[in-house]
Amino acid sequence: MPKFDMPEKVLKASENIVLRDLLDSPAFCHWAISSLCNATQSARHECEDPTEDDAFLQFKIAKILNCIPTETKRACFRETAEQVRKNRVARVGTAQRLSTQHRVIR
Repeated sequence: MPKFDMPEKVLKASENIVLRDLLDSPAFCHWAISSLCNATQSARHECEDPTEDDAFLQFKIAKILNCIPTETKRACFRETAEQVRKNRVARVGTAQRLSTQHRVIR
């Protein structure tokens, strides 16, 4: 699994945000749960030789996710899927509107 070098200023700014903030936020909760579930599954299958720190982080995240009821996780997946669908429809609609607008250049 590739590792991306995150800019130091992003890492520094992220020190002021904790997982609880994301899970307690109506705007981020379903995205955070969906993302963590997907990342945990992906890490199990894709991360061949995790460092000790990364393996422990995966364990801690999995432990948190195991405390979330399955129906709550499913609801989060449904919500994120619906938001992705709405965003896609909006992008297509915008592209179609823009493609029908003609500019006359003189």
